[in-house]
Amino acid sequence: MSLGEYTFSFPIWVEFGNGKSERAGEVIDAKGWESALVVTDRGIRTAGILDGVESSLEAEGIEYEVYDEIEPNPTTAMVHDALETLNAGDFDVVVAVGGGSVIDTAKCATLLKTNSGELSEYEVNVPEDVTAGSIENHPHPLITIPTTAGTGSEVDYWAVITAPDREFKMAIGQPPLYPDGPYLGAEISLVDPELTASLPPRQTAATGFDAFSHALENHVAAGAPELVKPYTKHVMGLVPEHLPDAYETGDMEAREQMLYGSHMAGFCENFAGFGAVHSLAEVTGGMYPEIPHGEAIAVFTPPVMRYNLEEYPARYAEVAEAMGLDTDGLSDVEAAREAVEAVEALIDEVDLPSSLSELDVDEDDLPEIAEKSLETIEIHDNPRDADAEDLLGVARDAY
Repeated sequence: MSLGEYTFSFPIWVEFGNGKSERAGEVIDAKGWESALVVTDRGIRTAGILDGVESSLEAEGIEYEVYDEIEPNPTTAMVHDALETLNAGDFDVVVAVGGGSVIDTAKCATLLKTNSGELSEYEVNVPEDVTAGSIENHPHPLITIPTTAGTGSEVDYWAVITAPDREFKMAIGQPPLYPDGPYLGAEISLVDPELTASLPPRQTAATGFDAFSHALENHVAAGAPELVKPYTKHVMGLVPEHLPDAYETGDMEAREQMLYGSHMAGFCENFAGFGAVHSLAEVTGGMYPEIPHGEAIAVFTPPVMRYNLEEYPARYAEVAEAMGLDTDGLSDVEAAREAVEAVEALIDEVDLPSSLSELDVDEDDLPEIAEKSLETIEIHDNPRDADAEDLLGVARDAY
């Protein structure tokens, strides 16, 4: 079997381990930067999660300002507000401390700091948009410090920002298209499991399942390179093993494993696509911004698996194997169905919603959700082709 072709570029300096967030000051000083804008949200600041980062900046004499106005499911207005703060000061680097919402906002603010135009001009909806090279200049320097174990945004080349006028989550992103080419993302990421210690159980469950979904969709995606599959398989085994403990007890060893899994899945996102799970979940989140992303992901994952396995059972049989299920003597279809049941059991074990009705989605909105999902970049990597009627069927299954 041919391994096909792929291009590998990962220009981000990563440090993983307990206490690594307190290296922020040393790392900034080593780069010769003297001032920083710390981007975060009020909850993180109030919880004291920022304290170690601030102490490290002060210890190295780094001047800094904290911007803590980020909210869940960030909008274009939030990006521009953060950009105004960035433009108002003479900051050498942005330090994003938070979950996906904080990091994605910081990514887009640093993008617009050095590239002209509106954020919508950098939206990607089809593969050709990604390779068009809309990001011409390297974004302003960015350091990412994740506080949730789920999105992997600290190390990927993507961001998701809601355009309220369209009720649509825009995908913004670009990998390096040539050696040393500009990309959307961090120069440095400090990945510190200790920062996830105070994450509430429900958010632990939702973000943790999001990490699982990244590995799942990356693994079965159309054209997924063999390069990512050892990583995706590992994450699909790791999350079911450790997420229940992280959710139920907050055990730090389990949290460390979950952040590692999230981080590894974020790496895979740069080299493999997603699919209908993320298409449908992000469209639903754009129309219902109060729904946490990971919860929408949980609702759509089993129905999309059922739809896709009809044509690609072998890929989902690999999911069953990765999850540690006993597939001896089973056909690919039987093993694939076992994988769906195991995913449903995981969702139930960590008390995530299993239907759109639980999320108070209006059934009359399902056709619009299906139609809008065809406008997303993620749908192009779904292993099985799907039109609006197909996606409506999946959405009804999720209801």
